[in-house]
Amino acid sequence: MNFINWYDWISPTHPFASIFFGLLFTLFMGIMGWIETKDAKTTFVLVLTGTLVTLIGVTILTWLGFYN
Repeated sequence: MNFINWYDWISPTHPFASIFFGLLFTLFMGIMGWIETKDAKTTFVLVLTGTLVTLIGVTILTWLGFYN
């Protein structure tokens, strides 16, 4: 995990760090959604949406040259 620095949770410096923290946050939100609703469909939609937003966001930021 040489691509993660201690300050990457504030402003990621590498696309893999963005994906890592985005998926970590998505997992946390999925757990919170499960605790609140106890509904598998709602939890699945929450995790799927978070994952897609993370991946699309990293793709757009990479395309714009944010990580260079």
